[in-house]
Amino acid sequence: MSEKKTVSVRDIESLLVCLPGIQKARVVVNDWGAIEEIHILTGLGRNPKQIVRDVQSALKAQWDITVDRRKVSVAQVQTSLPAQPGRIRYVGIEVKTNARTGKSEIAVTLDRAIEKQTAVYVGRAVTDSSEVAMLLGVARATCLAANLTLTPPNAFFVDDVTTLTIGERSAVAVLVDLLTPRRNHEQLVGCALVKRDIREACVRATLDAMNRRLEVLPPRPISSGAMESADGDSKRVVPVAAPPEDRPGQMELPDLKPFDKTDDGAPPDRPGPPKPETEPGDRS
Repeated sequence: MSEKKTVSVRDIESLLVCLPGIQKARVVVNDWGAIEEIHILTGLGRNPKQIVRDVQSALKAQWDITVDRRKVSVAQVQTSLPAQPGRIRYVGIEVKTNARTGKSEIAVTLDRAIEKQTAVYVGRAVTDSSEVAMLLGVARATCLAANLTLTPPNAFFVDDVTTLTIGERSAVAVLVDLLTPRRNHEQLVGCALVKRDIREACVRATLDAMNRRLEVLPPRPISSGAMESADGDSKRVVPVAAPPEDRPGQMELPDLKPFDKTDDGAPPDRPGPPKPETEPGDRS
């Protein structure tokens, strides 16, 4: 004679939560172990009548248990996952060169859709005007802008930039380091064809290296205190922050003061009043 298996309440609840659309299940039995009530919690994606039929069919098929549909109650709640930030997009690049010093100030502007807003991020770097130094500065400014979208200490840093020829086309390749809270050192590479401007191609190559990892890294929430209107539209501007000093694989670029003018409007050859220094950790 075959021995009939005893089914526990936990077994039934474990089976029911495996059915499509069911988030939680609670089974109530009487003193004799017979099912008195089954309470189901679901989202809005399925019809409650279909869920009740699924419950009845699953219990019948698994353990030959017959349950009256009136004993199954279904509660539906509206649930939604937090909106995932979109990919970082290239907006523009601005380069100002001082003919007297030969230094160039690079500003790279990116944007990213977060929740129902579009946040705009600007990264800046100052470097020499040679092609190699210029591309390194562009890549560094792109990383600085992208880092503003991440929860610290997650950050990207430039390792190297090179140009290459593939077929009959010119391209830019960028090697980027990713630093995570566990101090893991991951290297990523991105490449982009030169279409109009080699500096623009450098920005796109840097984004190509970062974007796939950006999708899984925790984003930094948009703080109302760190935003200001941009041209009167729905966009927000987040100011650039200084990079951390302790970072692996960072291609060092000189820290230079802006060359266009000083705070008091004095020309570059007459320094203005000293500026207060910004602490490396100040990202506000």
